[in-house]
Amino acid sequence: MNTEVEFLAIKYAAGLLHTNDILEYVNAQLDNGVWSDVFLEILDCDPKGWGDISELFEKYLKEIGKVVPNLEDAVRSLVEHHVELIASGTVIPYEQFRKLLDDIDSYDYYGKTLEYVGDNLGIHHMYGWYHEDYSTADQINEGILKESRVWVAKYEINSLR
Repeated sequence: MNTEVEFLAIKYAAGLLHTNDILEYVNAQLDNGVWSDVFLEILDCDPKGWGDISELFEKYLKEIGKVVPNLEDAVRSLVEHHVELIASGTVIPYEQFRKLLDDIDSYDYYGKTLEYVGDNLGIHHMYGWYHEDYSTADQINEGILKESRVWVAKYEINSLR
């Protein structure tokens, strides 16, 4: 599992991180006694525009030895995160899969399709259940849950121990 800052870097790479997310993270870190000169630069930045804040966030990541992943790796990490949550049985599968699709919306998984939408990420069966028109909500949730567990087993994700 990724640390909080690694997950922020993933969201940053996927275009899901906003200025306020970075400011909240910086303030939380300071509240927890974590210090960086870059935090002060971020807080002193005026106006708090994305260009300056994001550049400083990258500077902070570099300072702590974290790398911003490329979009492909970021999307795979987001898929893993959401599918693990679904497979754990602690979330409503349909709703969590919708969040997954929202998070990877900027990624061209349609264009990378080999046969079925999402097959390059291994989510095509879940995607099929998500768009199922002739099943009940319970059947759809059960189908997405089952396929998420197949995905976890196939990609050897060990979060369900």
